[in-house]
This record gives sequence, structure tokens and C-alpha cells, in this order.
Amino acid sequence: MKYSLLCTFLLLFAFFNTSAKVFLPAIISDNMVLQQQSEVKLWGKASFGEKININTSWGKNYFTTSGKDEKWSLIIKTPKASINQTITIKGENTIVIKNVLIGEVWLCSGQSNMDFPVDKKLRWQTGVVNYEEVVQEANYPEIRLFHIDQKLSPEHELDSCNGHWDICNSESVKTFSAVGYFFGRKLYQNLGTPIGLIQSTWGGTPAEAWTKMEVMEHDSVYAALIKEFYSSRDHYPEDLQQYETNLKNYELEVAKLASDNTDKKIKKPSKPKGIYHNKALSTLWNGMIHPIINYSIKGVVWYQGESNSIRYNDYQHVFTKMIKSWRTEWQLPEMPFYFVQIAPHYKQPPQIREAQLKAWQSVNNTGMVVITDAGDSINIHPRNKQIPGERLANWALAKTYKKKIPYSGPRFVSMKIKNHQAVLSFDFCNNGLMCPNDSIKGFTAASSNGVFYPAKATINGGKIIVSSEQVNKIENVRYGWDNFFRADLYNIEGLPASPFRTDTTK
Repeated sequence: MKYSLLCTFLLLFAFFNTSAKVFLPAIISDNMVLQQQSEVKLWGKASFGEKININTSWGKNYFTTSGKDEKWSLIIKTPKASINQTITIKGENTIVIKNVLIGEVWLCSGQSNMDFPVDKKLRWQTGVVNYEEVVQEANYPEIRLFHIDQKLSPEHELDSCNGHWDICNSESVKTFSAVGYFFGRKLYQNLGTPIGLIQSTWGGTPAEAWTKMEVMEHDSVYAALIKEFYSSRDHYPEDLQQYETNLKNYELEVAKLASDNTDKKIKKPSKPKGIYHNKALSTLWNGMIHPIINYSIKGVVWYQGESNSIRYNDYQHVFTKMIKSWRTEWQLPEMPFYFVQIAPHYKQPPQIREAQLKAWQSVNNTGMVVITDAGDSINIHPRNKQIPGERLANWALAKTYKKKIPYSGPRFVSMKIKNHQAVLSFDFCNNGLMCPNDSIKGFTAASSNGVFYPAKATINGGKIIVSSEQVNKIENVRYGWDNFFRADLYNIEGLPASPFRTDTTK
């Protein structure tokens, strides 16, 4: 009896002693990067009423008190870019956050092409081009990497995530996003300031999985998906029970076929997913983005769209709402958001690239990287991740950091018909257009009948002249309008033009 009472006392003592301690989320830890010259939030947990003192090595002191919900937060001011900083947080316990950098912080998010690591791993993760050399040279102590562990949470917004800040070196870079790494490396090489990269990625995921549920509710575009979501949740117990019955019947039938010595094949029943899978609405927003919305970032780089190609008609709307909702949650209405237009691939229709183009054209302070020259006809995960990563960096350097460098390929603006020819105008080609081959391929033209035929395209300064022997009166022109094609049209700076069409046929 005495022993039992003693154990109970010790457990209660340990509980209350532990609960009194200041607790920090994983992202606020050693080696982190804080956004320079900003008001950034620090937050955590502690017992109700516990006084929290924060002291920074750059000479600032802050005080707050933990609330009834045992949570605390406060805003601190950061200096210009610097290294070797510390932050001391005192409550019932003391936490010293060491080796803190002050610099530029970017979130790298999306599906498998952003998830694709630098080093060669298993299956589709085949490593970037020359990955051995890239890994060996990845020695950048002032670039830090935070890789959020994959986490599903289809119904509840989480406050914490798992992960840790790593110093960028030949070991930590191996499993980090290749596109994110090349993006951050080019920023560092051009800005000379510390760079923090936060990776939140999951392959095979649609934009709706990364979007807050409240953003999608009461919007007819999402109505069918929302109905399916709640139906899958509510019917999961009975669906699972039916699956188990079907599985037993399947196993009995397989055994019978084996005893009959027959080659007949029967289909194994599929286990119901319910809502606990990575395609479920909001599950990745809740589990992998919401936990870090208090963390100050400069902007977002994004590579996704393949899993939305089956609903390409909705993608401009869906993608636009996701971007705007993230900006709302971070309280940064003009937060830079740069993304990669998906590469040509035999399973990816041109309409998904068009939807991405329209999103860029319609949403302020966004930028789109075109990689029509870096696709692989049969591999949806092209190994050349340096091209998209560095082109994303071009957008950030030019538009966010005001560096005078080329950052976009030609973008179609308008068409005029003159002497049975189509004269196409573009922006982002002040120095002219170019084609690395003998002739420009990929253009087609149609008359009012809507039948498109191969067309001849010639460069005239910053314009393209299109004609076709099979079309007497051109009414519409398309370029690169196929699942897969080879890029042929660039500006003088060597950046490819986005595919486009002048017609609006669905």
C-alpha cells in the first residue's frame, strides 16, 4: 500500500513538474533562421500564469505570461542578416536556442517534384543529374534546412509538427528537396545572406489537400469533393466491415480455385480509405502547414499540379484560392508566391499548364517558372531539378530582392491578322526572341472550322509571324498544345515561352 501511494505521488510530481516547463515547437530550435529586419513571433506552452522572459543576443528583452490555455506568444524584432545569434527563454526552466541565423526564410511546398530529394533513394527518387557531385559540394553553413515530417490530419488543425533544423552539408542535403536546395543555393550565392528553407511536401497530392476547409466550404467548385469527403468519413465503419466480409470471401474463393487447380484470376477487394489518406481535403493544410503559420517567412515556392490535371478546368480557381488563403493566414496579403508550371509529359494535358498560366496572370505578386525544356516524355519526375530551382530563384531575386536579372520567358500577349498571317506579340522579350534550332516547331493554326494544322513560325524581333499552307484565313493559333513537346521558342536570355492558345475551346 505504501509502495503504491509512493508511486502515485512520484507520478503526480513528475507530471506537474514537467507540465510547468516551457515547451517550444520543433521549428523554434537550434540552427533556425529568423526573417531579418522583421517582427517575428515566438510561441510555446507553459503552465497558466507562468512568466516568460526572452533575451536575445542582439540586445533585446521581452516578457509575457502564459494564458489559461497554457499557451504563450510574443513578437520580437530581428536585426539585419547576421550569424551566431542566441535566444534565451526563461520560465520555470531555461532554454537556450543556439547557432541562430538572421536572414531570408522561404517555404518550399507541393507534391512529388518538390519532394524529390537531391540524392538517389528508392523507386522514383532517382537523384538529380550528377547527384554525387551536387551532394559533395553542398557545404553551406549559412543555409539551414527544416524538413517537416509528413502528417495527416483531415479534421483538425494541428499546432505542432515534427522536424529539426539542419546545417546544409553533404549529409543533410541528401534527403532535402532538390528544387528547394537549388533555389536556396542561388539565393545565397547572390544575396550573401543566411537562407532558411522549410520543406513541407507530399507526393501525389492535390491542391485541395493543402487548402483550409473553411476556404472550400460553400463554394460550388468543391461541392462534389466535400460531399465525398464527409460520406467517406461517415460510412467508413460500415465500408470497412463490408470490406472485411468481402476479403474473407475472396480468400475462400482463392483457396477453392487453388484446390481446383485452375488458372482463373479474381480481383482482390480494395480496402476503403476513409479520410485518412494524403489526398483528403485539408489534411495536409491541417497537419503540415497550419503548425508553422506563426513562423515568419519571406515567401513561398511551389511545385504541384500533376494531381489536379484530371480537374484542370477547376485548377485556376482552386490554386488561386489556396494562394490567397495562405496569404491570409500568414497575414501577408502580397506574400511572394512563385511556382513551377508542370513539365510536358505524356499523361499531363496542356490545359493544366494553361490553368497555371492563368493563375500567374490573374494573381498579384506571383511568378511562374516554365520548364518546357526540362521535361521527360515518360518520367513525370524529371531529374534536372537545377533548372526549376534556379529559375524560381530568378523570380525571387528579380521581383522580391530587386536584382536586375532576366526571370521569365516570353508570354503571349496578343494576336493580329495581317495578309493571311497571324502576328503574335509577347512580353518578357525586350531583346528579342530566338530559336536554337533551324526552325520553330510546335505552332499550329486553324480557321473558323476549328481544325488545327501545322504552321510555319518565323521570328521578327519580338514578334512571331505564323502562316499555314493548309489554312487560308487564320483565326486561332496554338503553341506547344500537346501533352508532351520539345520547347523551341525562347527569349534572347534563354528562357522558354509558356505554351498557349488564342482560342477558348474547352
